[in-house]
Amino acid sequence: MVKCYDITPEFKHYACVVDLLGRVGKLDEAFGFTCRMHDHKNASVWLPLLAACRVHKNVELAEKVVARICEFDSENVAAYVLLSNMYSSVGRYKDAMNTKSMLFKKTNKKEPACSWIRIGNKVHGFVAGEECHPYYNVIINALDLLFGQMKKEEYVADTMVVFLCCFSAT
Repeated sequence: MVKCYDITPEFKHYACVVDLLGRVGKLDEAFGFTCRMHDHKNASVWLPLLAACRVHKNVELAEKVVARICEFDSENVAAYVLLSNMYSSVGRYKDAMNTKSMLFKKTNKKEPACSWIRIGNKVHGFVAGEECHPYYNVIINALDLLFGQMKKEEYVADTMVVFLCCFSAT
């Protein structure tokens, strides 16, 4: 990028490389790549690796990644949620519960999910629970059609990572 195109890599470029390495299962290579970055104190580079660890069920590396994230961002909710989901997916429910409990103690508010999509030249942003998008009703109708088709096709969701636990505020 630098030599041929005079483009200085940004975090998003590094995150893409980490994501690609993770998708093909080269988790150790992705970890080493991230550790060798000149400034690796950015969760946006580590979280794709953590997600890949969950997909490939590499709990040991996931714990290392969360430890790295906590060195510079101990309040990162996504890291704890991914780790907890990973523990659940491999049957380590006590660890999942402990992680969720620790997260609950750190913060009792999870940031709402947010997604973006580009259609043509316009970027649309969506935040979970908000109904203020000008095409909200059209989007809901499209989702209803998709869910209907999924039901018709007898789609079954993968719920292996779902772990529900209630915590009291005391």
